[in-house]
Amino acid sequence: MRLGSLLHRLAVLLILAAALLPAAARAAERGAVPRTILALVDLREEGIVRRTRIHTMAEMPLNHLGLTVAYWNVADGLPDLSRYPDLRGVVTWFTNEPFADPQAYIAWASAAMDRGLRFAVLGQAGVRGRSNGQTVPLALSNRFFARFGLRDDDGYVDLTYRARPVVSDAMVGYERPLIGVLPGFALYRKTDGRYDSHLVIRRNGDEATDTHLVVTGPNGGFAYSGYVRHYDAELNRSLWILDPFAFFRTVFATDDLPKPDVTTLSGRRIYFSHIDGDGWRNVTEVEPYNKDPNNKGGVIAADVVRREAIEAFPDLPVTVAPIVGDVHADWKGTAETRGAASRLFALPQVEPASHTWTHPFRWSFFADYTPQKEAVFNERADDAPRRGYFDELLGRRKATAPGHEAVGEVSDIGRYSIPRAYLERPFDLDQEIGGALDYFTRMAPEGKKAVLVQWPGDTSPFSAAVAATRKAGARNMNGGDSRFDAEFPSITAVPPIGLPVGTERQIYSGNSNENTYTDLWTNRFFGFQNLINTVRNTDSPLRLKPFNIYYHMYSGQKTASVQALRRNLTAAREAEIAPVMASTYAAIADGFYATRFVPDGERRWRVTDRGDLNTLRFDRASFTAVDLNRSTGVLGQRHHQGSLYVALDPAVAEPVVALGETARADNDPPADRPYLVQGRWAFSGLVVDGGGFRVGAQGYGRGEMAWHVPEPGRYAITAERGGTVLWQSEAEVGADRRLNVAIDAAAIRPLTLRVQRTSR
Repeated sequence: MRLGSLLHRLAVLLILAAALLPAAARAAERGAVPRTILALVDLREEGIVRRTRIHTMAEMPLNHLGLTVAYWNVADGLPDLSRYPDLRGVVTWFTNEPFADPQAYIAWASAAMDRGLRFAVLGQAGVRGRSNGQTVPLALSNRFFARFGLRDDDGYVDLTYRARPVVSDAMVGYERPLIGVLPGFALYRKTDGRYDSHLVIRRNGDEATDTHLVVTGPNGGFAYSGYVRHYDAELNRSLWILDPFAFFRTVFATDDLPKPDVTTLSGRRIYFSHIDGDGWRNVTEVEPYNKDPNNKGGVIAADVVRREAIEAFPDLPVTVAPIVGDVHADWKGTAETRGAASRLFALPQVEPASHTWTHPFRWSFFADYTPQKEAVFNERADDAPRRGYFDELLGRRKATAPGHEAVGEVSDIGRYSIPRAYLERPFDLDQEIGGALDYFTRMAPEGKKAVLVQWPGDTSPFSAAVAATRKAGARNMNGGDSRFDAEFPSITAVPPIGLPVGTERQIYSGNSNENTYTDLWTNRFFGFQNLINTVRNTDSPLRLKPFNIYYHMYSGQKTASVQALRRNLTAAREAEIAPVMASTYAAIADGFYATRFVPDGERRWRVTDRGDLNTLRFDRASFTAVDLNRSTGVLGQRHHQGSLYVALDPAVAEPVVALGETARADNDPPADRPYLVQGRWAFSGLVVDGGGFRVGAQGYGRGEMAWHVPEPGRYAITAERGGTVLWQSEAEVGADRRLNVAIDAAAIRPLTLRVQRTSR
């Protein structure tokens, strides 16, 4: 048995060595800083990736630290690491024993650590037993725990009233302190002084009983189950006990990693707004529109939203995504609903997008679609043209049809009574995605194109649906439903940037829409005004999300919902933001996953494959600044919350960012050439010209901006387009070298700014 076991382990190690060497070779060849964390999940327990603990809780902090996450289902065996050339480490969060052969997993993990991969082990380690319930020899499981400086003493304490933390540093008690009766715990003794203990529990005041439950060190970190999060079953809420940012930052050594940032542009917080077309044709109850003598049938919600929330805020861009079925003459569209779309698309601050052709509710229903599968629902299709959205499209019961109660396909649409809003014709994925985008592009004025699909229904598209957006040359977004407020008082309700869907990726919206504030549009129609709490909490003390106002057209139906919407828009108008279209944010988010950093000297990186992402962040950088003399393609820099935000020039395909030191963080770092500190607009193509510069600019609203210039004095500023001066002024720059400008010129169409020093 011993010889067989030895030969088995040797075989596993040889396989692993063969798998790991190509990955290491490719990483060395590319020279890129590894950013990918491989998440091992057990989908036999957690079902699908979007519901796993790692995706719902851990991935957002990992994204914030500049890391991407790839998922592997351990039910399919152990992964071939040669598939992940960009690998930085591994994260696990098991609650059971998922491995039929823990010995093979321990050998696999040990070989990975020997190659320099670091492990973050949350909850159960998965090495104390087999998936069939058989125990594992302690000597075997301790080979794994030894990698984290621990020894499992094969004991468990469930009566903890005499147990107290004797070490509990800032990594513990993040959202919930260790108060009251402590959770039960296994006994882990520390055996390696290279590891730091962040939580040590002692029983009966006896040092000999110390158990180490949160540790970090050379191979990564371990945080024991019960001390990672607190779950309140009554409220169905989780709170972090462990500080995930500190834990993952330490485990994966991210302090010196440049972080692609999707929250900030031109040194300001990104703002975008997008509207799903649901409720487009609902009749409004809002005065005075509900008494319009010229429209005896009533004014539709889409027109109310246009007048109250879009035309009234021309400085705030918005992406509008109707449903084709609501406007097309061959479906449920009318001259009124089509006119509403045309009037919206004609506004300069409006971007056309698509909420699909027939509004699928349960996307998984269509992954293996046949017309016969859907035929039983046809009698549920509602021909009433003007009913409330949730009366018309959603059901309160699980779907059944007479004589079909036992048909599995019928019941597999969750809370929805029909699988999509419009059932008149068979489902066609190409029409649903590309066809809808083309339709709205044709409706829009020349020069505007619909390039964003906003997922409807359960916002859980299957892989082919996401692939169809790429095929159509478009981006995709929705899902996530970020909340962080009194009702959802934890970052566990703040999702990551996106979700892997097969080989594709779904991009989540920045915030939740009004559904979650109004109990699925059944009451508290004023509730969406509480969005501002999530907006504040996701900006401080850490900027975790952009400022996103996301809603549906039925917000134009109720007086309270219109007022709530206008409050949010007013708050956006008063905030320091950089407004962009929703498709721009989706492109920035896609860039997060693609960006690569190639080291190019001391604290210097070449940035490749970033797409539309134009901001990098360096954390713990109060006394760090960009060394502009060693950098290329850098527009500017700004310190915020202890981090350094670096603005990249979109005109430079592969910028180089080099860091140096600065004496203080409360002043702009000195430099001998101009650079952007912050601005409302987006900038591109910076050219330094003697004592001044020129740069392209595009944006929404008044062009507020601040530039650092090398010398004080008087500066002339002009905004021009095609050789025509649109605006000009002068500004005095003092000893702080800060040039503050507010340009009164429309920049939705790009223009050129010229800044020239005229006198000392």
